[in-house]
Amino acid sequence: MNALHCSADVLHNLMRLLSTRGLKTRQLPRFDLPADALFNSRARIPVSSVLELVRWAEQTLGQPELSLDFGLSLALAEQDTEFRLAAWCNEGVEKPAALMPFDTVLRASDDRHSTLQLHWDPVSGIPGSLRNIATNIAIAWLHQRWLPVIAGRHQDIQAVLSSEQAVESLDAWFPNHFEQGEVTSLTFPRTWLDAQNDGRRMPEIDATGTPQSQLITHKAANMFRASLNDAPPLEELAHKLGLSERTCKRRLQECGTHYQKLLGELRLIQASYWLQQHQHKVTDVAVLLGYSSVANFSKAFKKWCGYSPSQVRHGVPAIRHSTGPARLAAPASL
Repeated sequence: MNALHCSADVLHNLMRLLSTRGLKTRQLPRFDLPADALFNSRARIPVSSVLELVRWAEQTLGQPELSLDFGLSLALAEQDTEFRLAAWCNEGVEKPAALMPFDTVLRASDDRHSTLQLHWDPVSGIPGSLRNIATNIAIAWLHQRWLPVIAGRHQDIQAVLSSEQAVESLDAWFPNHFEQGEVTSLTFPRTWLDAQNDGRRMPEIDATGTPQSQLITHKAANMFRASLNDAPPLEELAHKLGLSERTCKRRLQECGTHYQKLLGELRLIQASYWLQQHQHKVTDVAVLLGYSSVANFSKAFKKWCGYSPSQVRHGVPAIRHSTGPARLAAPASL
């Protein structure tokens, strides 16, 4: 069997994550790693060794969500690179580390939808005992990398999960309902394959924040996406993230946002999609997103994009005001 290898950057990303959990390099057991793996950026690392290290860390720390955090952190490190889903499903194109353990199959499920299937690859040299770990990494990575396309339309995804989850909920990494099945798969509108990543579908999160703060902030955003109409209060959000309320506030602030700003942006991104697709009336959008009144929703929406909800529903492109050097003009097909 041909063992799969990834770049040293993947291992270094994992080591940074483990250091935030209190694990030091000297505490690690022996793994099949090159002697200079921790210092040579050009080293090639066996994927199986990375997965074994993640499993060991989950068991040692008693943190079954670590593999999901690792998948999310890998995606954040790659967020400025192109998301080439169709290409990665073709033979001859090297897949990202998060997808390497799988035979990725992309097929038409009907005349309007495509399905991405993640089949465990038995010839990869990776033992099946690492399947759950690899699946967690893959789904968290896929969601975060694809967010600039799927944001605002999670409800259009049908998700099937093959592995048994040891965590209570996946909302912090993939805010969708999962069915259980033999093969992990995502079914989605086929037009998404040609859609370009668009940062305007994302809340404004400062990428200069620490990796730990980035991880916390994006997990908080996913938790909000899972319940925009009934978002957890700050105290509950912090508890779900395993933080004190004060630390949660600080992590968000380090990424240039805060509880109300992050939740508000996500609600308005969702609202702009629903309005532009004529899925709901303005009054219904306000109720569905948890606003106390239509007036409050309309005021917030106009402040955010410059136009009223009714104008956007009738074809005016939403324009989100940006705190950056330029305003971001979102197309009508957001």
